[in-house]
Amino acid sequence: MKEDLGFQGKQYNYMSTAYLVVYAVCQMPGTSLLTIYRPKYVFVAANVTWSVLTLITYKMTHAWQVILLNAIEGGFSAIAYVGAHFILGSWYKRSELGIRAAVFCVFGHIGTMAGGWIQAGLLATLAGKGGLPAWKWIFIIVSVMTVPVALFGWVFIPDLPVHRAAWFLNDEQKEHAVARLGALRKQSWDVTVFRRVLLSWQFWLLPFIFMLYSLCVQMLSNNVMAYWMASRGYTVIQQNNYPTGIYATAIVGTIVYAVISDKLQSRWEVSIAIGLTFVIGSSILVSSPSTNAGYFVAFYLLGTTYAPQAVWYSWMADVTGHDFQLRAITTGFMNSFDFAFVTWWPLIFYPATAAPNFHKGYVASLVTGALTLPLVGLIAYLEKRDRSRGVIGRIEDESISGEEEYLRDDSRKPVGSPAKVRATEINV
Repeated sequence: MKEDLGFQGKQYNYMSTAYLVVYAVCQMPGTSLLTIYRPKYVFVAANVTWSVLTLITYKMTHAWQVILLNAIEGGFSAIAYVGAHFILGSWYKRSELGIRAAVFCVFGHIGTMAGGWIQAGLLATLAGKGGLPAWKWIFIIVSVMTVPVALFGWVFIPDLPVHRAAWFLNDEQKEHAVARLGALRKQSWDVTVFRRVLLSWQFWLLPFIFMLYSLCVQMLSNNVMAYWMASRGYTVIQQNNYPTGIYATAIVGTIVYAVISDKLQSRWEVSIAIGLTFVIGSSILVSSPSTNAGYFVAFYLLGTTYAPQAVWYSWMADVTGHDFQLRAITTGFMNSFDFAFVTWWPLIFYPATAAPNFHKGYVASLVTGALTLPLVGLIAYLEKRDRSRGVIGRIEDESISGEEEYLRDDSRKPVGSPAKVRATEINV
């Protein structure tokens, strides 16, 4: 690809940076769209457009064309991860959400583990087929694979409960899905949105703690473990295979922490455990263990700390469920704020020139991991305070019209008739 397109100097870096910047910028607009249009339409449109752009890429002849297309693809990719979390948070209560978010994240880890193996196999078997280089076949195959995913989304994405559009639910179940979560306290796109969002503690604290988590786990990416293994004489095959164990422990940790937090209907307890794991694992790496076993224990132990992808997005949904726009915008901002730091953090703390001893990076992970602990305590305190004041948590004191006021079903017409319920607060 480098030779065919004439990539020079840092153009590969520019391609990655362009993608990440546009991806990060489009997070909040993407989740905001889901509050106005049916998610099915947004997801499928983004998916199909991404597929077309990917297919076009194989015909490009210059590096700048691929960089431009990659940046645009970043914008259409932005809705996928945060949008899925937004939809999950629209359907499930505190006692149900964590494990659903965990399943979603677990499949992401499985995809990461399998993706590299699949790509390696394609590169080895398709080179020169039909007169095309292997890299062009990758773009063609990925584009074609996206089409059935889009069709699956069109059939199975249930939209939001108020749309009553899930064909696999009967009318009674659709009404129950709307009524059981209660009514929103705030649900309008008006001049109060900026005040409601910018003056909320949720909008600032949840993205900030998620950013700290992302910085802490940077030692699990950037080939850090592979560099260390190479310095200890492990084979190339071992360097490729052993780090995948991190995703295995990530799967276990994500499921276990999510199940526990659902059972407790509280996220702070497992968040403290995750924060302590940050500290313990990073401390082991900072101490430069004399045995290989110490490093393996640290890396695999830290793999369990991928759990915040499920637990903390669920926590965010718990504490913003009362305000539709606040939840949508904060969902997007969590990932945007995260990417604003992780795009440059490895360049300073995990440069390839520092391999195999990333001591500065390990210390940075220890510090950022330790900072999550007081933040967990602060968020837990604010959640408890606001629940006791009746500020957060949905209510049952009015028609469960909630999003119906402005959500569309092909237009801005309300979907269905509201369900009446009694006047008590419910914790969702």
